[in-house]
Amino acid sequence: MSTVQLTFVVVAVSAAAFVLMGAFVASRALKRAGLALTETSHRLSATAVGLPRRAAEGRSRLEEANSQASHALRTLDELDTRVDRASADLLATRAASDTLRLRLIEGRLTIARIRQLVRLLIRLGELRRDFL
Repeated sequence: MSTVQLTFVVVAVSAAAFVLMGAFVASRALKRAGLALTETSHRLSATAVGLPRRAAEGRSRLEEANSQASHALRTLDELDTRVDRASADLLATRAASDTLRLRLIEGRLTIARIRQLVRLLIRLGELRRDFL
């Protein structure tokens, strides 16, 4: 055998050894990855069993919240209507109160004028007695 052939055989055996070592390392890495994927698959399968139930519960909670929000909106709408009605009644009452206040002020002025007139009449009566 010649040195070239011997070198070729040594290189081929070394390459085969490296390939076998790489295959062994890859096999162990793939075995660990396979175990991790199997574990993940079992965990996801266990989670997937309860997923439809949790989704149904979530839907029912959302429907309940939607119903409560709808009821709250109706209540707020009714309250808004009642507040508007009370505001209108309050404005009408205020207008009536202002009218009564004006009549009261006018009545007081009239009473003051009548008092003044009575005083003038009394004074006139006194002056008339003095002249007669």
